[in-house]
Amino acid sequence: MKNTSIFKSMLILIMTGVVSMPSFAKQEQNNFFVDLLILQDGKSIQDAEGYFDKVAPIAARHGLVRIHGFNVAAVYSGDSNPDLANLWTMAHDEVFKDINDDPEYKKMIPTRNSIFDMENSHMFLLDQK
Repeated sequence: MKNTSIFKSMLILIMTGVVSMPSFAKQEQNNFFVDLLILQDGKSIQDAEGYFDKVAPIAARHGLVRIHGFNVAAVYSGDSNPDLANLWTMAHDEVFKDINDDPEYKKMIPTRNSIFDMENSHMFLLDQK
């Protein structure tokens, strides 16, 4: 799998306590979700964080909790060149349906698309075995 080293690094940070999981995530999460995001030309990490400041509470209401965001400092393999990566927990399988049905989130979609190159970004559900 491409970008495996990013996934492993994120999970190691959580397991070693460098990045702590929110209490909600510890109690209710079933899976991890990782997004590797590419910024649109002219957009910055600050633009992205401003977006997440608004969207993370909406997502959390539906069971998707952002544990931590990372700037991608280097890509050692694969053909993707993301600018940032996020690690999230998911409380249930309907998280994305519920978020996408949320009127407050729907208002944020144009902002999301203006900040992130969604076509070239990558998103992964990580199943704990």
